[in-house]
Amino acid sequence: MSWYSGFKLFHIVSVIVFVGGLIARQLVRGAAKGTDDVQVFANLNQAAGIMEKYMVIPGSLATTVLGIILALMAGYPIFGFLQGAAQNWLLVSNLLLVSVIVIIPTIFLPRGKKFEPLLQAALQEGRITPQLRAAMEDKVVKSAHLYEEIAMIIIVVLMVLKPF
Repeated sequence: MSWYSGFKLFHIVSVIVFVGGLIARQLVRGAAKGTDDVQVFANLNQAAGIMEKYMVIPGSLATTVLGIILALMAGYPIFGFLQGAAQNWLLVSNLLLVSVIVIIPTIFLPRGKKFEPLLQAALQEGRITPQLRAAMEDKVVKSAHLYEEIAMIIIVVLMVLKPF
């Protein structure tokens, strides 16, 4: 097996871990939102956090690093037309990836910091409070997660098909 094939295999495995973690995390969060029991909600929220920590974050980092290595090894034009290349699928993928990375510090982290105290207050009260319910239904966070999912699907399609 060549070095390229080995890196490609690890890249594909990291994509599976990353995308699988995204899907699993969102399924668990969906189940959490469907409960009226604050303890069940907290447990499911914690499970989603574990998936984030052990699948999504390392999977996304490994996918990115290995993807860059593969692109350099294969001579793929990372910056597409900006470097005079005719292929732009990798540039579009990179722009989508950067746009997803941007929503982490601008949406997910700040709103997550506000969410945790609401969850702790609800646990102390022993019920899902209106404030916690409102935070669970945050339209900005929902939209950001939907964008994240759609962007990842598009990136996978671009990586597999290399259409342009």
